[in-house]
Amino acid sequence: MKLPPDGGKGRIFLIDSMSFIFRAYHAMARQRPMSTKTGIPTSATYVFVNMLNKLRKDFAPEYICAVFDLSGPTFRAQQAKEMKLKKFDKEAGAYVEVAYDGYKANRSAMPEDLAQQVPYIRQALDIYRIPIVGVQGYEADDVIGTLAREAAEQGYPVYVVSSDKDMLQLVDEQICVLNPPKDNLICDSAKVEEILGVPPERVIDVMALRGDSIDNIPGAPGIGDKGSVELIQRFGTVQNLLDHADEVEKKTYRESLQNNREAVLLSRELVTIDRNVPIAFEPEKMKAQTPDVVGARALFTELEFNTLVQEFLAEGEAVGETDYSEINSASELEKFLKARPANTPLAVVIDKVEPEVTEAEEEESESPAQGSLALGAKPVDAPRGPDKISLSYKNGSAVVVSLKDLKIREVVKRTLESASIPKVVHDIKAALHAIKSMNIVLAGAEHDSFLYAYLLDPTYTSYALKDIALRRLSLKLSGTLAEAADITARLNAELSAEVDARNLRKLYKEIDLPLMPVLARMESAGIKIDCDVLAEMSRRLERECSNKAREIYDKAGFEFNINSPKQLGDVLFNKMNLPKPVKYGKGKTISTAVDVLEGLAAEHEVPRLVLEYRHLSKLKSTYVDALPSLCHPDTGRVHTRFNQAGSATGRLSSTNPNLQNIPIRTELGREIRAAFIAEKSNVLLAADYSQIELRLLAHFSEDPLLVDAYRRGDDIHTLTAAQVFGVPPMMIDAEHRRRAKAVNFGIVYGLSPFGLSQQLGIDTKEAKRFIDAYFEKYTGVRTFIDRTLEQVRRDGYVTTLFGRIRPIPDILSKNPNMRGFAERTAVNTPLQGTAADLIKLAMIRIDEELTSRKLRAQMLLQVHDELVFEVPKDEVEEVRTLVQDRMEKVHDLLVPLVAEAGVGLNWRDMD
Repeated sequence: MKLPPDGGKGRIFLIDSMSFIFRAYHAMARQRPMSTKTGIPTSATYVFVNMLNKLRKDFAPEYICAVFDLSGPTFRAQQAKEMKLKKFDKEAGAYVEVAYDGYKANRSAMPEDLAQQVPYIRQALDIYRIPIVGVQGYEADDVIGTLAREAAEQGYPVYVVSSDKDMLQLVDEQICVLNPPKDNLICDSAKVEEILGVPPERVIDVMALRGDSIDNIPGAPGIGDKGSVELIQRFGTVQNLLDHADEVEKKTYRESLQNNREAVLLSRELVTIDRNVPIAFEPEKMKAQTPDVVGARALFTELEFNTLVQEFLAEGEAVGETDYSEINSASELEKFLKARPANTPLAVVIDKVEPEVTEAEEEESESPAQGSLALGAKPVDAPRGPDKISLSYKNGSAVVVSLKDLKIREVVKRTLESASIPKVVHDIKAALHAIKSMNIVLAGAEHDSFLYAYLLDPTYTSYALKDIALRRLSLKLSGTLAEAADITARLNAELSAEVDARNLRKLYKEIDLPLMPVLARMESAGIKIDCDVLAEMSRRLERECSNKAREIYDKAGFEFNINSPKQLGDVLFNKMNLPKPVKYGKGKTISTAVDVLEGLAAEHEVPRLVLEYRHLSKLKSTYVDALPSLCHPDTGRVHTRFNQAGSATGRLSSTNPNLQNIPIRTELGREIRAAFIAEKSNVLLAADYSQIELRLLAHFSEDPLLVDAYRRGDDIHTLTAAQVFGVPPMMIDAEHRRRAKAVNFGIVYGLSPFGLSQQLGIDTKEAKRFIDAYFEKYTGVRTFIDRTLEQVRRDGYVTTLFGRIRPIPDILSKNPNMRGFAERTAVNTPLQGTAADLIKLAMIRIDEELTSRKLRAQMLLQVHDELVFEVPKDEVEEVRTLVQDRMEKVHDLLVPLVAEAGVGLNWRDMD
């Protein structure tokens, strides 16, 4: 491909702005549209800004401008206003003359959520100092065509930045068309001909025949893409084609040309870019400049484009003047501490010790790092204590203290254990692990900037100190220990005040903060694994995978790599000719995702067997083979990490290993639980809340049927079967109850009639009747849902019973899919979030009781609504009673909470 000659003048880049804005908007609408926490739509802005950045990075333009359409009628609209066209009248059996209904008459108004973004896009262009150009009465295409012509005539190489094929008519030796998202650069006639089948000078002829339904350009009906190219290749121009229409052999083509002559000629006029717009070419005004850094930070912070914000920050920039120093004597440290004003929190950052991170941990990492004090796979296995600690109580000031000196260590120990010195720590749990080997009991840790940030907005993916500093203070940290202490103190001042302003202090003090040391103790305790059980299971799964693979090969008729989506897709859809494949991504790859295979499983055995094979393979690799590698070599215990900021609802998550996802509804999944065992002379005790979310639905909705049923101790699924299906209680069988259970939990999770029909294998209309019947009987539930949705539309967030906040920014989205998901989230969050808060409260109280009674039992795990303990055999009855009592009496509700407890030698076999 031959590029235009530079000639030493520099290249001119002309951006077809609205073309990219519309394409960006519609591309993101097919995926998950983006918006800020306050509900500002950002999809098109994000894609457009990234296109600008790619353009600047890849090409470093010397001259650049963005061309926009202006409001008001254009010359094309006026040109076509009085035009008459021929249209076939079926009743008359002939073509009749009708008025042309107008250029672009079919175009609907710009979507509201896109219109909101255009000012932000223009602001972004201002920030990049890219001039915006437009001419009243002319379209952006014409302005671009004119500027491109004038620039080329003056010897400038021109790059038209557009994704529209219409622009290919401009290509010549001096003018290229560039589409940055697709890395497509078209700079010569041969490339245009390769794409469209004709050279640039014939593009308007092909487009005239094709027409454009979006712009209401009529063209020649019935000729289409292929026919238009063939006809222009043969006849050269539209005019020559129309003059020789009777020579066209294909009857439909010939008649279309003969009966739509005026339409084709009009279409040619409409698709021709006007290159003589009254606009001056002023390259000096287009000269590329450095962006407005301050403006970029402000805009991208507002739009929550955190990665883009970072690009405009230098390390340590905007931290201001600092006084960071190192203390090497106990007397210096005492002097520093005495200078702290009374009641001013002391920020504490402990030098992190990096235990070896396993390969399994790197692959599995699903939850955000919990701040600057990152934990390794085994918190109890850190080889030594920290070397340094940093302290700060004043903006811009911090000291780094070496812990090698014993006298300094004594002062540090006394300071950290003093309850009278209020402290702020970013991730207290990590600090507890870090100082454990120093025999220090942390006291006075009243503030946790990690927890504050999570409480104020639980929807972010990371609450690491560097990320919060970027979001909250627009600071890009350099990573020094002193800086971390300084920034922790600064964040605390801002976040703590906001926690008070949003009435979150009680939740923080009663649940989130006291839970930290409980989780630290659970992580340190770990749980014992029987590696022999897992080894035997691994061998068995290996055999079962091999047998399943042979079964797949037999049914398919040949061998292939089952783990290769490409090969599997080829087998299913090309060789076995199963129904039309779903395609995704840039390369239109055939999808073999679970939902696709599930849809095919009813029609053929191979996709069903592949699903079974994948289940076996995943269990083997994710748990059976991985768990032994995570065991402490001396104790044989695994130490999962509980992430308090791992979900937007307030639920805990766990990593390395992730114990939340062990499947318990399959026999194989339950077998994995059998490998979690108690030490000799101990047993495991597991206590699980019964139907806690449905009980909370009864509490929130105050529905009399639900409330009375739970107070009486009735089976709620039997009740729903009787109420919804109209079956007398004595005649309700297992199938009725199964369906009722699906309806009950479906309501909690916002299941649609289609979703319920898929679960139950019934018609969508029948599923809708079930849901309608449910709301007819449980009127309080309908009222609760309507009340919740009304509140969230007004406030933009929902809360749990204890005031935990979750923003729902998409609740007013114009996109029905986004809005529907937001509505389901809004209804479920108070239930799931309150359930999470209740079990956290129960954990805190149980932990306090175990300590105060000096019991040897330890809390080991929390998995959703279940708690697992290791208990000496002589304490079983006391601990069972204690645990059930504290779980069931954790908070007064309209209905009783029920905790069911079992005891066994392993996590599966509980009596």
